[in-house]
Amino acid sequence: MADTTATKDSCKNTPIVKAKLITIAEIAPDLALTFTEEQYRRLQKGLIPTAMEDKWFIYCENDRLHFHRSWTGEEWYQAEIVKESNGRAVKYAVKEFYAERNIDGNTAEINDLYDLAVLGQLILWGLLGIDIRQSFIDIYGSGQKGALFCWSLFGRMFFPEDIQTEPTVSK
Repeated sequence: MADTTATKDSCKNTPIVKAKLITIAEIAPDLALTFTEEQYRRLQKGLIPTAMEDKWFIYCENDRLHFHRSWTGEEWYQAEIVKESNGRAVKYAVKEFYAERNIDGNTAEINDLYDLAVLGQLILWGLLGIDIRQSFIDIYGSGQKGALFCWSLFGRMFFPEDIQTEPTVSK
């Protein structure tokens, strides 16, 4: 995936059709999606798909992250990054987000906690490289069925490319 900053014009995209506002503190009171200045800069870079196996296009515009399926351009999530300061330290946070609730859309489940889990994977693992994949696997399945589900949802973002799939043959 390129080191280029993603913009709205980097890939095809369409806006959310039927948005539902989800407040993180209401559904997961113990979860805080907070970020350092460095992490905030990384979030602003977004993610441009470079191959069919890349399932997401993510860009940041006016401190709002937009999460689109790469093949269709459909926007599934939108999250504002807010700046917080306590006088000395500055941090950034996502406190709420919009999720697509178009029944005819391609969302696998219509469930606020599911959407938060997907959004968390996209932000923490997909954009920041903080490995929280096991938490998703624990909830949504392991084994072959779970792997296929994760592949269809996240593509190669979920599976590191350095995993060796073919055995090496010594000569």
